[in-house]
Amino acid sequence: MKTVNFDQHVREIRPRARRYQLEQRMQRRQRLPRRRPRDAEARRGLIQLALKRRAQWLEDGRLEKIGPRHYRLRLE
Repeated sequence: MKTVNFDQHVREIRPRARRYQLEQRMQRRQRLPRRRPRDAEARRGLIQLALKRRAQWLEDGRLEKIGPRHYRLRLE
């Protein structure tokens, strides 16, 4: 029977396993991952846009707060 060092085996398998997991996630999302992280200014801008959109939806009634951590989005 072949003897296997478990730690060495995990080190050899881990990169392939991570690549497989990433491929599976990407197939579900149908988009490519970002190659580099966003800078702080771009991230702040996107957060501000999301907050404004949320506030507008709450005013319009498209987004309704139904509990402390629950919302209802009306797609009409």
